[in-house]
Amino acid sequence: MITSSEVEQPRSPHGLREFVVQLKQAVRADKSERHRGIQKKGLYKQFLDELVPMSCFAIWAYPDSYKVQPVIGNQGYDALVFSETGEEVDRIEITTPHDGAAEATDARLVVDRGYGQIHMGDPGEDFDALFPHVLAACRNKAQKDYGDCTLVVAITPMPPFQSFEARYEKQIEALVCKMAQIKFKAKRVFLLVLPDRVVDING
Repeated sequence: MITSSEVEQPRSPHGLREFVVQLKQAVRADKSERHRGIQKKGLYKQFLDELVPMSCFAIWAYPDSYKVQPVIGNQGYDALVFSETGEEVDRIEITTPHDGAAEATDARLVVDRGYGQIHMGDPGEDFDALFPHVLAACRNKAQKDYGDCTLVVAITPMPPFQSFEARYEKQIEALVCKMAQIKFKAKRVFLLVLPDRVVDING
């Protein structure tokens, strides 16, 4: 259901987002494909970890006259961005920090029994637990030269419970503050709180 040629097709920011949304809908409707997606098998890892956040960021960052071309591989970027005239204007590197072991366990349980691990705690604890993974990923990225890239750190914390919005905002502020202390070698650095909140770390 997902191929490298489809993934790497240049699209406008809105075209890329539409592709991502439509593919997610198609995958949800097919049980075996949905299970492959949940476990991030094959290209679903790139799709979920790179294309989904990329499609959200591109709408915010670039005019719809531009083309975004995802690139699969181990090069130092995940997408090229071209202007209306076909000139390369940017490169995007996406990183999606998470607890990989816990996520893999959850995915296996969801496929096997229909739901993942059960967690109990106070509102916002999940966001606090994400901090070390984000900062570790940022420090790792800071060791590499992304001077020609826009670096996007994408996270998906649970939305705040009602009346806990202020704590959620303080958590985002605290994370941005810690990220800003890291010396990146990148053209630009952004925190993307999925689906649509973008914070400029370079300030």
